[in-house]
Amino acid sequence: MEGQEKMPDPLLELGNLAERRTRAGQLQHALRTALALTDGDAAVVLIPSARRVERLVMYAGSPAPALLPADPQGSEVVRNLIECCEPLAVADLSEEAHLALSDACPGVGAGPALFTALRQRDPMPGYLAVYRRRGRARFALGEVRAMLLLSAWLGTALECLRLSSGAEKLALGDDLTGVYNARFLKSALRRELRRAGRFGQELSLVLADVDPIGGFGAEQGELRGAVLLRELAALLSQQVRSFDLLTRYRADEFMFVLPQTGKSGAVELAERMRALVESHAFPSLAAGAVTISLGVATFPQEGTDATALSASVERALAHAQQRGMNRVETLDRRAA
Repeated sequence: MEGQEKMPDPLLELGNLAERRTRAGQLQHALRTALALTDGDAAVVLIPSARRVERLVMYAGSPAPALLPADPQGSEVVRNLIECCEPLAVADLSEEAHLALSDACPGVGAGPALFTALRQRDPMPGYLAVYRRRGRARFALGEVRAMLLLSAWLGTALECLRLSSGAEKLALGDDLTGVYNARFLKSALRRELRRAGRFGQELSLVLADVDPIGGFGAEQGELRGAVLLRELAALLSQQVRSFDLLTRYRADEFMFVLPQTGKSGAVELAERMRALVESHAFPSLAAGAVTISLGVATFPQEGTDATALSASVERALAHAQQRGMNRVETLDRRAA
């Protein structure tokens, strides 16, 4: 239509539904788009949260963003955006000492700067900013409008990603303990076994079950069903690596999937967890009152698919329970 302002191509590309990005990917894409829209020398995104302030920068020509320290006194720009609710454009950041102190961009000599509010669920806004070196032209009205659209898109994209991640966690997580559930275990174990087979690696399963607790009456059943299992899951989750998987297998049972781990390494981990639980004082119970028995099975020696390996680790756990409990067992040796 004649006289209608044309949407810049980088903004049109944001609507590509085929693109599925992680949070880091969304932030990187927004920073790169900001540089393309404004011919800036650097772009910065600042995202506040209850735990910390995240501040990332991407310089023109850089392949990826870098982390910037955030001012412990807070952002003067954010305070300004809260008060005026409009984009903040300055001709020369060096002439705005109160802003430059907390929100200048390292590596870019203070010159024109443009800040647009980034709004999410957090009541405190962040911002998306672009910077030019001293002596370059200030940002034009069309660039301000484009950055407003980009900030709105990024805020929405990050919020949608947060909501979808939360929904996925609800579907794949165990309501009581917060770890992954048995549904997730089925698909994850098959995936990890395929990977282990492809690269010729070992993979081990550890199955842990809570031993019967002496004097544990019916009136305490709620404790065992809730508080104890939640605390046990939290305790066990501290012992695994970032790429290991901890899932609730059945009522009082937890399954660990340990990629790139042979039998000796899995037995060592299982023994460490057994000793940790035995020495831990759970609510209303003395240390030693709660113990666990554990079975260990390893791919490919004791199963080449998920069904066979799961059956092997269940048999190993049964051996541990039959031999007195509070112990670790494998199918080919008895770990004391």
